[in-house]
Amino acid sequence: MLIAQITDFHIGRTIETDNGVIDLFERLKDTIKHLKELDPIPDVIVVSGDISNHGNLEDYQRAKKILDSLQIPYLVMPGNHDSRENLRNLFGNHGYLPETGEFLQYTYEKLPLRLVMLDTLENGHHHGMMCDNRLLWLEQSLSEQPDQPTLIFMHHPPTKLGLPYQDSMNCKNGKKLADLIKSHPQVLGIACGHTHRDSVANWANTVLFVTASATFSYALQMKPVDDINPRFEPTCARLFYWSEETGLVSHLSFIGKYPDGLTEGVPQPALN
Repeated sequence: MLIAQITDFHIGRTIETDNGVIDLFERLKDTIKHLKELDPIPDVIVVSGDISNHGNLEDYQRAKKILDSLQIPYLVMPGNHDSRENLRNLFGNHGYLPETGEFLQYTYEKLPLRLVMLDTLENGHHHGMMCDNRLLWLEQSLSEQPDQPTLIFMHHPPTKLGLPYQDSMNCKNGKKLADLIKSHPQVLGIACGHTHRDSVANWANTVLFVTASATFSYALQMKPVDDINPRFEPTCARLFYWSEETGLVSHLSFIGKYPDGLTEGVPQPALN
């Protein structure tokens, strides 16, 4: 089975980068076209938050129209820029989002690999949160199927990544979450977004995957700064391949064609 993760669209925003102005909706179109051309086609696509930049219904409608064109099942979850109300109203007919309750947390049980979707949105803040109520739901959910291979998705990374600017806005209460995950060895990995950079870390006795944005990057900045500039870099989708033989394997699928390389072109071979 194959799962694609795309994240951090921020539809409704046009940004200035080091290589000109980008309309993020146009870059989302490129991402969707890329997913349609994958071979094999993913069994499901996870959209891990920040669909809209301002939580506007119009931006969700634009995103939904193009996501629906995939004709592949896709799952949505909230990020710090999202509106739970608009997500529930617009995507509720998909059948997986909870109809009631404060948080949009749920499981997806239609594949051999169980998917658990967490809601880390903390209204009015850029950082995320796994409060005790959300942790209790996760504990109950994981305890229901302790032998089922499981992959968790959440918007905010729950630990520091050596990126001080993004680390200040990560998911709070990560220590309690780590203790919970450690007690459930069926969790093969945790996949996040939010940072607009690709990272992979050992965490809570499993693997933490942080996937770059499907529309724009932030510069790699590993020292404290007040702000980070957007970069014009290749966007990507993360693919998770799972089988009983291989277990969980992750690949990055870069979007776009770069016949001369990503930056300097094709280097000349050494003479000796």
